[in-house]
Amino acid sequence: MVRIASDLNICWQDMRKFLCLYDKANQSPDLSFGIRQHGKAYAFVFLPRTGQEEMLWLSDDTREITAALEIHLYSKLVQWLDNHNIISIHASVLNINNTAIMFAGMSGTGKSSICTAGLLDGAVYLSDEFTLLDEQGFVYPFPRPMQWAHPTHPAFDREAIQATGLLQADYFDFPAATGEEVRCHLWLPVHVQKNKLALRAVVLHQYKADIEQVYLEKIARHQALLALPEHLHVQHGLATDLPKLNQRMPKDCLFYRLVFPDVHEAWAVIKEAVNAKG
Repeated sequence: MVRIASDLNICWQDMRKFLCLYDKANQSPDLSFGIRQHGKAYAFVFLPRTGQEEMLWLSDDTREITAALEIHLYSKLVQWLDNHNIISIHASVLNINNTAIMFAGMSGTGKSSICTAGLLDGAVYLSDEFTLLDEQGFVYPFPRPMQWAHPTHPAFDREAIQATGLLQADYFDFPAATGEEVRCHLWLPVHVQKNKLALRAVVLHQYKADIEQVYLEKIARHQALLALPEHLHVQHGLATDLPKLNQRMPKDCLFYRLVFPDVHEAWAVIKEAVNAKG
């Protein structure tokens, strides 16, 4: 449970865009943050249960406070989760047939594209960035809004996406270090998973424009495990991370390697493979 408190409504105008997919609750928070007036500026602070508050960002531009929320909320939360035996993997995860399917790849390898294709085909959203895995092999929802740097996408038409009613569009304008204004395009999935799910399959993917067709192969458990530690948000070294991942991945979990030139074809192949198993 995370609490973000502010008496400054001006800051919430943009912050709500990044927080709207999370559930609201009245339980006692595990982590607390605050937005404060600091002279003529605004401060984004971390409020530990004991000790002094920690200044995370200070600016006279409320948009910078929202950007600070994006940076510091997730870094603090991921570290807290790691300390409480829930690891965070840089991967997207969808609910397909009531089980969690994880897509792990470095930035720019098609993770968000695959996630979008799945959502447009009726999959349920858990996360596009954080796969939270517990000691029993369950994945928890972490529905951070999907973010694109550009208004258009080579594989998806913006108007067509909106027409489906499955994702809602929004945006956030923030000041870059150069002083220019940069627009971050947001996609808000309508169908969001609320409960934890058992992890069923892990797909290691790579977009390659210079091949002709989708290539999907089932790989051995040890091959996938060796590739996953580099995707952990909090890394403790291979000697620690590799056994931890092995212990958490269910024994019946399936592992695939996917290389694709077209995300629509890739999703069709993935869906067929997953459905064939169950």
